[in-house]
Amino acid sequence: MALVIVSGLASSGRTTRSLELKADLEQRISSTSAATSGSSSARGINRVVIVSDADIHVPRTAYSSQRTEKPARASYLSAVTRALGRDTVVIADGGAGLNIKGFRYQLWCAAREVGVRCLSILVHTHPDVCRSWNQQRRAGDQHATHEAAYDDETLDSLLARFEEPNPMTRWDSPLFIVPTTLEAATPNSDPEITANDVDKTRIRSEPIPLDEIWTAITTGSVSKAPEVVAPTRSTTANYLSLLESSTSLCVEQILSHHTSFGLQAGDQISVTHASLQGPSPLTFTLSADRGDTKPTLPALQRIRRQFVRMHSSGASNINQLGSAARQEGVHFSLTPAAKLDQADKRQAAAAAAAPAPVESASPEWSIAKRFLAFLEGAL
Repeated sequence: MALVIVSGLASSGRTTRSLELKADLEQRISSTSAATSGSSSARGINRVVIVSDADIHVPRTAYSSQRTEKPARASYLSAVTRALGRDTVVIADGGAGLNIKGFRYQLWCAAREVGVRCLSILVHTHPDVCRSWNQQRRAGDQHATHEAAYDDETLDSLLARFEEPNPMTRWDSPLFIVPTTLEAATPNSDPEITANDVDKTRIRSEPIPLDEIWTAITTGSVSKAPEVVAPTRSTTANYLSLLESSTSLCVEQILSHHTSFGLQAGDQISVTHASLQGPSPLTFTLSADRGDTKPTLPALQRIRRQFVRMHSSGASNINQLGSAARQEGVHFSLTPAAKLDQADKRQAAAAAAAPAPVESASPEWSIAKRFLAFLEGAL
C-alpha cells in the first residue's frame, strides 16, 4: 500500500513519532474496516509495520565506521523490501541509515518496483535537543528511554553528515515536516544547564499532520516502475517468436535424449511438449547413413538458424511455411481481425468453411513437424 520513510537527525525522536503514527493508522484502519463506506484503497490496508534497526539487530555502534555502517544499511534495505506489500503500510524508521539521500532513493526504488506509494516524514529537531536526549539515554534518566545511546564522536559525525530531504526530488516527495523546536533561553533559566542537558520546558513538539499523511497513503499517486525492472510475462507474440521457440524446443529435446540415453543411427526420438498439439506425435529419426557420427550442438543450432532464416522472411500468411500449414487448417497470423485486408478475410472465410480436421494442430506443432523433417534431411 505505502512506504513511509521517517528521517531526521540522530536522537531526534523518530521512533516516538513512528509509534504515534502507527497507532493513529491502526485506529483509522479499524474504523474504516468497521464502516460500510470509505475508499477502496483504505479498506485494502490490513496491517501497519515499523521496520527499525532493532528488527535486524543493528546496534547504534554500527554507525561509528563505514566498515560496519554499509552492511547495516544493506540488511535494513532487505528487511524493508521483504515487508513491502499491497496491503501493508511500512514505516521505515531505520535510524541513522535514512539520513543519506542515496539510501532513501534505494528505498523509493524498492517501493516503486512493488507498486506501492512512497512518502517521507522529516522529524526536524534542533541539534542541541538531540544531544540532550542522547545524553539522557546514556545517563539512564527515568524520563528517558533506556536504550543504547550514540557516543559523542559518532553523534557529532551523524549530525554533520545529515542530508536533509528535499521535496523537489522524486524520492523525498510528498514530504511532511514534523518540527520539534527549542525556544530561546529566558532570564529565569538555570545557568547550570548546558547544551547537553537542555531545559525540557524550552522544547516544543509540534503535532504530526496525521490527516494529510493518511490522505497521501490512501489516495496518493504511485510511481510507475521502469520497464527494465517491471515484471513481464513471457509470451509468444508473433510469427518469428513461434519459429524461434518451436525450433529451439526440438533441438533441446534431441540433445536431452542424447545426453540421457545416447544417440545411435536409426534411433527414433519422440518430441513432446504441451504446446505441440497435433493429429499425430512428432518424432525425429537419425539417418543410418551417418554411421557413428553424432550430431553436435553447434551443428543442430546452425541448421536451426538456417531454417529460421528461410521461413522468417515475408509475412506468415504468404511464405511457404504458412501456405503449407494452412492446407492443414493451421493459421499463423496473429494480426487482429480488424486489421486484415480483404484477401486475408476471404482466406479466413474459406478456411472456416473447409471441413475441420479430426484434431486441430497448433502452430507450434506445424512448425516443429517441418523443422524435424528439414533436420533429418540436413543431417
